Order: sequence, then structure tokens, then C-alpha cells
Amino acid sequence: MPPRDSRLLLFFFSPDGELLPVPRNVEVPWQGGRGSSPEEGEEASASLSPLKAVTALFQGPNKAERRAGLRNAPSLPREASAAERVVTGGSTVEVRLNLPVRRLTAPARDQLVCTAAYAAHAQGDLSVTLVGQDGGLAPAECSLRPVPAPAR
Repeated sequence: MPPRDSRLLLFFFSPDGELLPVPRNVEVPWQGGRGSSPEEGEEASASLSPLKAVTALFQGPNKAERRAGLRNAPSLPREASAAERVVTGGSTVEVRLNLPVRRLTAPARDQLVCTAAYAAHAQGDLSVTLVGQDGGLAPAECSLRPVPAPAR
């Protein structure tokens, strides 16, 4: 999988309706000096914000992801501007949206919660509160957890 600082982990639905983590490579500007390039084994140091991940989720699956049958929940609007800001602190994440959150279906909420949780913490074990034009929802956690690699 690409290094964490050059990918987003978004959550889309498979053709059979299962919520899946989907890594997406992103272009990250190299932070080295002028005219320099990364040495072999070095990584770009720019980190991706949880807001970028939530914004990408609202934009929906890219062409390759759509060809693979991935999709957003129908009640999740396809508008990048729906994401206002994401505030992280301690073991919590607050996602502020420019839409009424109570109209989102449970699958759409799950997508947002998992995307925000994993964007803010590598293990995704944070409590996420969705706040919109109609107030906030109760804090929720992503029900998906990474599967440990088998011992060799």
C-alpha cells in the first residue's frame, strides 16, 4: 500500500453493498530544497488532512473506482463544498458539514465516520461527531477495523 502521507483511505460501497476501505494515491508536493528530488527510500513529508479525505469522499469514486463498481451511499451529496471543516482533538473528531446531517442515511453516515476516523488516526479508533445545519448527531465509531496480517 502507498505510504500514509501520499494516500487517502476512503470508504465506498462495493457492488454487493459492503462498506470497504479504498486507498487512493494522491500527488504530494516534494518538500525538499529547490531542484532536489527524493532519494530512493525517502518519502514526501506533506501530510494529508482529514478535511481533504472527507472532501474527496463527497466527490465520489474516481473513474477506476467506479469501473470496479464502487459507489457512495445515495444520500451522500456529490458536492465537495459539503465539507466545511474537520476538527481533531484527543480521541475525537468533529466533522462540520454544510448540509442537514439528519437527512443522511445510516450507510452515508458510516462512510463519513470511517473516512474521518481513519484520516485522523491510522487505526481509525476515534469517536466521530457529524455536525450539520440541523445540529449534531451522537458520536459514532467506525465499525470496520484493520485485519492483522497473518504471522509468518
